Amino acid sequence: MLDTVRQDVRHAVWSMTRRPLVSAVAVLSLGLGIGVTSAVFSLFDTLLLRRLPVPNPAALVIVSSPGPRPGSNSISGAGGREALFSHPLFRDLERVQTVFSGLAAHRDQALSLSYRDQTLRGVGELVSHGYFSTLALRPAWGRLLTATDDEPGRETAVVLSHAYWNRRFGADPSVIGTRLGLNGNPSVIVGVAPEGFTGTTSLGQADVFVPLAAAERLRGPSLFENRSDHWLYIIGRLKPGVTAGQAEARLAPPFAALIRDVEYPVHRPGLGERDRSAFLTRTIHLEDGSRGEMARRSEARLGFVLLFLVSGFVLLIACANVANLLLARAIDRAADVALRRSLGASTSRILQWLLTESCLLGLAGAAAALVVVRLAIDGALTLLPVDSQVAIDAGLDLPLLLFTGALGVGAGLLFGIVPGLQAIRSSTTSHLVALSSQATAPRSASRSRSGLAVAQVALATALLAQTGLFITSLVNVTRVDLGIRREGVATFAVAPGLNGYSAMRARVFFGQLEDRLATLPGVVSVTASTIPLLANDFARNTVSVEGFAADMNADVTAQYARIGAGYFSTLGIPLVAGREFTRADGGPVPTVAIVNEAFGRKFRLGRDAIGKRMAFGRNRPLDLTIVGLAADSAYSSARDTDLPQFFVPYRQTDTGSLTFYVRAATSGAPLFPGITGTVKALDPALPVERLRTMDDQVDASIAPYRVVTMLSLALAGLATVLAGIGVYAVLAYTVARRGREFGIRMALGARTADVGRLVLGHVARMTAVGGAIGGILAIGLARLAQGLLFGVAGFDAVAAVGATAVIVFVALIAAVVPVRRATRVQPATALRAD
Repeated sequence: MLDTVRQDVRHAVWSMTRRPLVSAVAVLSLGLGIGVTSAVFSLFDTLLLRRLPVPNPAALVIVSSPGPRPGSNSISGAGGREALFSHPLFRDLERVQTVFSGLAAHRDQALSLSYRDQTLRGVGELVSHGYFSTLALRPAWGRLLTATDDEPGRETAVVLSHAYWNRRFGADPSVIGTRLGLNGNPSVIVGVAPEGFTGTTSLGQADVFVPLAAAERLRGPSLFENRSDHWLYIIGRLKPGVTAGQAEARLAPPFAALIRDVEYPVHRPGLGERDRSAFLTRTIHLEDGSRGEMARRSEARLGFVLLFLVSGFVLLIACANVANLLLARAIDRAADVALRRSLGASTSRILQWLLTESCLLGLAGAAAALVVVRLAIDGALTLLPVDSQVAIDAGLDLPLLLFTGALGVGAGLLFGIVPGLQAIRSSTTSHLVALSSQATAPRSASRSRSGLAVAQVALATALLAQTGLFITSLVNVTRVDLGIRREGVATFAVAPGLNGYSAMRARVFFGQLEDRLATLPGVVSVTASTIPLLANDFARNTVSVEGFAADMNADVTAQYARIGAGYFSTLGIPLVAGREFTRADGGPVPTVAIVNEAFGRKFRLGRDAIGKRMAFGRNRPLDLTIVGLAADSAYSSARDTDLPQFFVPYRQTDTGSLTFYVRAATSGAPLFPGITGTVKALDPALPVERLRTMDDQVDASIAPYRVVTMLSLALAGLATVLAGIGVYAVLAYTVARRGREFGIRMALGARTADVGRLVLGHVARMTAVGGAIGGILAIGLARLAQGLLFGVAGFDAVAAVGATAVIVFVALIAAVVPVRRATRVQPATALRAD
């Protein structure tokens, strides 16, 4: 058996080198098709499949408890979903559970990390003392956190991530025991986490791990005391032999008692009748935690499913091209197959020989695909804003090599089986003479080649139509009226609170910064906000509004921001009525507010909002006077320009960070040196973050739509080119085989136009059938991609017509040379060739 395989491989190599041009075209087509599919797999594996680098990750579960949670629900950009537990509830669950060998809470936290008079911004992970033991990790150096470290009042212990230890400290073991400043608070470095571990959130890049006890200083003591502050994620490790289902069942009684006897009495005043039963029936749910938390995992999964389908279509088109090449060769090598059969070779033995060659071609294409993988991933990442690019490890790891190799073998079997069977079918003795004299090939082979070309046209049409939908979606997003005048505006953020500033000192700093920025050459106005526009950040709160009677089940939430004086004029947001905030709107507590038109519609204020009163929270004393009504404008993304919003002066509250907006007379970019210089003059240790023009901020906010559109366009373009090559190959082979027939027709009086119409008719039939099938596929793709589109229905006539026009144009281009050859056949030459 092994000798037979070796013989087949040697013959396959000889056959491929004997026809280098055909082999090169096949390998190139397969390399492109396999490459883009493997690139999608590499990203999918990195973002969604790769497990946490911890022992036995399959035993890890993410603990959640869906249901009403009155109070503050703090959403983390890393976890990407509402944090479901307060600190007291986590400690209660930790005390009553019996199914976990370890249970831990965690939450990401932006930090200012100071070491030897150098301050840099970093990402911290606040973790309970059982975090590392739950994950069964061992330190690379020093020690990890223990229960003692999590006791209130103790000096804060810090564990460095291995990557941060390498990057900032040069992997120096002597840093163990030295001091590190956290937001101006002293701490001591006690250890280094194991290499490769950067946290339990997918793509999380924690620099340091800090005990939860430090959150009292970093985030505020109310987080520990208040059951209405839901801000923690929980991860657990199941005891050996305990399944997730069994754990849920055993946790249900004690958790129900906690909800009924401890949580419900605290939250009851904030619950409406509709929510009470849902709150009291809250249960524990355990999800697979082997891959950690991930922001918007379901949306990412949908996107990758779509990308796999699209890249799979490209691969199928590439396989169809190679199958057509092999079909053409199958007729030519029928005599060789017949000879082998006459010498006693069985059908299965011959098929093995032929499939060995096709699989070798597939593996050669897989080898070429490894180059395409790196280029494709790098190209995809360049579509993202620079500060949003994620370092993707797309090295030649074992999963990628196995997947690419499997695709190569699978593709070889896919495109080799039909030509192999055709060669066997055509190898009867009665065909040998006809085949050797270039007679017309069997009709089944012709139908197979045409069928493959139709499939290519159908797949390319579907991808072109889908790309048209994404282009329309991108155009719709870019044309949304954001309600702001972004030209000439520069924006940046500073967070003195992370550098240990007190609330009073931060307020003074912000005032000084505003004053100095206003004196820069070319500056027209300056303002600030706690919520950066179009950055996917938000703050939401329940409100009470004068004259709006709402029952306990009504939605009385609105988005809000704390802003500076001149906010609306600086950003070009029209004021419908009333006035802006001024420097005079200060004081120890908020007293004034501005609302937008959507807020007025929701709370039935209309244009009579000025003078009405409102308050933070449901059924609270109305202590805010509405002094302005602003036009609707964008908030966290380009899709939400009509959200109910209200604004209060940032000077009337404490805040440790602000995003500034500086309007210039011309362009905002020339202000960058002056902005950084101004901040450095006030505090050299304070970093300037997200410095960009407002135009760049808008572009960054629509980056996901642009990335999806460009990837779809690139894949559809590749598919269309490959389909065009496939149509050309079918027509060229058909013309070569039917040359004698065309000569006879012309000898009997047919004109060149008649012969041309025969070939073009063949093109039209393939294009019409393929286009119709492609249209049906496009409808299915559109339904799948609906969640990724903006302002586009499931079917778009313009996209369908555009896709049809492109594929018809490509088919006609592919037909030019074959039609020309068919019409130039000389009757006498064709007859002599018989």
